[in-house]
Amino acid sequence: MKISYKISVILIGVASTIVMLGFNLPILIIYPSILLLFLLILFLPQFYTVYKSNNLKRIERFLEENKRKPIFAYVLAIKTGDTEKIIEAIQAILHKHKNRYLQEVYKTNLAYYENNVSKIEQLAKQISKEPLRTYNIAYVEVLKGNFEDARRLKENLPTGWMPYAIEAIIANEQGDIEAFQNEAKNSIEHARGIQKFSLLYSFEHMERNIK
Repeated sequence: MKISYKISVILIGVASTIVMLGFNLPILIIYPSILLLFLLILFLPQFYTVYKSNNLKRIERFLEENKRKPIFAYVLAIKTGDTEKIIEAIQAILHKHKNRYLQEVYKTNLAYYENNVSKIEQLAKQISKEPLRTYNIAYVEVLKGNFEDARRLKENLPTGWMPYAIEAIIANEQGDIEAFQNEAKNSIEHARGIQKFSLLYSFEHMERNIK
């Protein structure tokens, strides 16, 4: 975070405190109000960038500023397309984050980059939350060549980037570059934040390998 931004936040906090003191508000109201204001100013822009932004340059800048955090380093590794870097980043996530759900998701992701379809299938079925559980199971069906089974599973996915991503992966497996490009574009357009960034570069690397 830039020093000028930090100074601005402090000045806003000081000004807000002076205003509330001018209204003779009790300290028990002023203190939590200022704390809440600081939290909103400091974290709301980050939340928006991570989950809602469509500005890829802004997203990448945020990722670069926070690349010491394994999850953000992983997203940057996806941009490179370097499988070794991606695997290293996933392993760093698994080492640092012991949350059950994160472990389930990133162990599954690791299996993708290790090209171990049977392991992906086993791990995908162990993901405890939807819609990523169904999405990954559908993805596995595509890799096994069971396209209609994947499409049936796709119908259970929420409206957004996931159904288009499954269709893009099917088109990739079938070598249909035009369908792939259309579905990938739709998937990216429906995604936001770092998910949008990840999909953009994942599909770019995928397209280069279409037979």
